[in-house]
Amino acid sequence: MTLPPNSDPILGKVLDDRYRVDELIAHGGMATVYRGTDLRLGRTIALKVLSGVMANDPDFVERFTQEARATAALTHPNVVAVHDQGISAGYPYLVMEFVLGRTIREIMAQSGPFTSAHALEIISSVLAGLGSAHDAGFVHRDIKPENVLITNDGHIRVTDFGLARVISETPVSDSTGGVLLGTMAYLSPEQVQQLTVDQRSDVYSCGILLYEMVTGVVPFTGASPLDVAYQHVNSAVSAPSAIQPDVPPAVDHLVLAATRKLPSDRLQSAREFRDGVIRAISAVPRAEALTTAIPRQTTQTIAAPVRGVHRATGSVPITNLNSGIGPSGIHRAAPPKRRSRLFVPLLLILALAVGGGAWYQFSGSYEQVPAVTGLTIEEVLTSFAPLKLSTQVIEEFSEEIPAGVVISSDPGSGTKARKDTTVILRVSKGQERYIIPADLAGKDPGEVTNILQDLTLTIAATNEVFDNLVPIGKVVSTDPAAGTSVKRATPVTISISKGPDLVEVPGVIDMDVAKATSILQAAGFQVETVDKFAVVILNRVYSQNPAGGTQAPKGSVITLEIL
Repeated sequence: MTLPPNSDPILGKVLDDRYRVDELIAHGGMATVYRGTDLRLGRTIALKVLSGVMANDPDFVERFTQEARATAALTHPNVVAVHDQGISAGYPYLVMEFVLGRTIREIMAQSGPFTSAHALEIISSVLAGLGSAHDAGFVHRDIKPENVLITNDGHIRVTDFGLARVISETPVSDSTGGVLLGTMAYLSPEQVQQLTVDQRSDVYSCGILLYEMVTGVVPFTGASPLDVAYQHVNSAVSAPSAIQPDVPPAVDHLVLAATRKLPSDRLQSAREFRDGVIRAISAVPRAEALTTAIPRQTTQTIAAPVRGVHRATGSVPITNLNSGIGPSGIHRAAPPKRRSRLFVPLLLILALAVGGGAWYQFSGSYEQVPAVTGLTIEEVLTSFAPLKLSTQVIEEFSEEIPAGVVISSDPGSGTKARKDTTVILRVSKGQERYIIPADLAGKDPGEVTNILQDLTLTIAATNEVFDNLVPIGKVVSTDPAAGTSVKRATPVTISISKGPDLVEVPGVIDMDVAKATSILQAAGFQVETVDKFAVVILNRVYSQNPAGGTQAPKGSVITLEIL
């Protein structure tokens, strides 16, 4: 239903002598969006004009104009561009890019939930745009289906940064006295509790958006906004597959990881979330292109607000939401009187059947993986004994964890795993060490190199050394030495023999035998004497072999002839 043209005072006006207001597009909690014309540039634009009540509140006007400052700094293909901002005749307004397309809300209203493949494709683009906003220092704070557009050519655009706030800025009280801005179904627990908000709040809202895209419903509903707020703070988001059994585990995992209560437990950024989405896309069946899958829009309608439904964007008074204390004063509508009494029990039976199936799908069919880190494998296997989970042990070296102690598990401790799932237990083999063999001396260098490399060690260098025992060209020793325990990839130096060390032979001819022997032995030689004649007369050296001044291996024998 559209408003009669004469009931909207801004239709037909020209703002700041430049922007003509042509047609009403949609109402929001804070503003109304029109199609307009930039008379100076001759192009179609979207005009977002702050609502009359809000326009008189300076805090809301500041928050509204902050959208222009926030979004104008973003130049990303997945973010709707803001061209200008101003106040004309008491109307604060934004001039935005006019996008031909429909919101996620409109598409789901016509066609129902998306396939998991299409939902992942959409959320990937949303997260890409948010990642750019976060890098610029802004949090969107109002991610929901109404703020995600799919253009006619299949591109995804994020719009409405009207609730964006500088990440480092702490929340301040609003002039209305403790209000909550945003759409309750998508708010993070810290937004509900008015705590410090950062990019992880957008991660939470994107997790809710992904849940709704694959199931067609939001995880938390209630008779009042406070009822929904209470659930955000105190209840865990269930796996989408509990509602739609064909939702794959990869999507379940992403939703649960993005919507944990504590920001520190969630996926920590839009980029980390998007990395997981990209991995998940490869794990789900491929789907036809969005432009083919989404039905074409035949007419454009602007839905009138439904009275009594507490889901529109706007201001909601907040009371303290203490964990463990439920909301009070919730009015629940009585069943219509025209239904027969017989119909009520049938509804109860159906509800029990559906509820039981949902319980089994999400809770009854899951087991919680026990804590395993730091326990011995025997202790861990004992804790798994009563569970319907199988285990597979993979041994790994660890510098910190003693042998036989569990390092980690996959799925991790405390997570939910479907029954009959195999849990991988990574168990320490202790420190990774290798012993340098003791039988390498005398072997060929190539053979020694292969032996050491098979032990994961590396050859740092080879050098040649004199050795009286090891033949030339063979291995003499290693550094570290044989028998040493070393880590993986330890560099080892190989010493190769170049034969005995050659030294100069001292000349001892005509010396006393005792003195000559002492000199030669001091030089490292052995001495052997031979009598020149049958009778030794002078006891002096007559000749020597090898001769003095020549080179001979250290330790070799010098023969002396004695007169």
